[in-house]
Amino acid sequence: SKSEPVYREMYADAMTAIHNRLLQKSPENNLTYAVELIPAARRRGRVDWNTEQRQDHIACFIGGSLLLGATTSGASGPVVSVPPLDEELTESARRDWKTGLEFIDTCMDTYKRTATGLAADVVHFRRRGDGETFYSGNLDWFIKGSRPPQRPPPYDARYMLRPETVESLFLAYRLTGDEIYRQHGWDIFQSIEKYCRVESGGYATILNVDDVKSKLEDKMEPFFLSETLKYLFLLFSDSTVLPLNKYVLNTEAHPLPIFTPDTKREWSTTLTSS
Repeated sequence: SKSEPVYREMYADAMTAIHNRLLQKSPENNLTYAVELIPAARRRGRVDWNTEQRQDHIACFIGGSLLLGATTSGASGPVVSVPPLDEELTESARRDWKTGLEFIDTCMDTYKRTATGLAADVVHFRRRGDGETFYSGNLDWFIKGSRPPQRPPPYDARYMLRPETVESLFLAYRLTGDEIYRQHGWDIFQSIEKYCRVESGGYATILNVDDVKSKLEDKMEPFFLSETLKYLFLLFSDSTVLPLNKYVLNTEAHPLPIFTPDTKREWSTTLTSS
């Protein structure tokens, strides 16, 4: 209900830090991706931070979250169009909106460039002159340790029925009205049906997204039902089903109604001395 601005301040700080510390561009197609920061202990208690050119599938929720944040906390007035006009967003919101769209494109690239049309659980992004020659991937990213289909795949090569990309597609469609996001979702659903469905019932993790004859793991993750399929359903539902101005979907895709609390708490991100 926008009644506790402390959360907006925390969100703004986090998004600025992501842009300043984590976001990078791939060398070939200028894809926007997020690196990982790895702490390295030094002498006298000092800690340095090294970057690893790695992006987990889990990170693909960021694209949709940036779009949603831009059109809510970043709105410059009470009304935001679909898609938003530049003048309806603050400067930082316009930054987040642009990054969100780019990040979704990157995540979709990790789907579209595999043999199955499904994304690996982890990809690494190339740097010029890194000398990486792994079997899988392209000039922008690769699956570390990948091998030809007849050899055992690395753990990173699996698709675990994860929801983060379709979550972002749902939010992107609701906030832009662009049918391309429904098409992306339909393509992913068809690949899941083709390569992850079990004849006896249910769905399972595919062990190698670059092998159309890959084996399946004897396990269906619970988030597939509670999140992946739910977001696919919402992607193709009318906007009156769980409207974004009346509901918030938490990290496990549970819809919570937006309400105005009866009491007000005085919270602050500023430290004060006692």
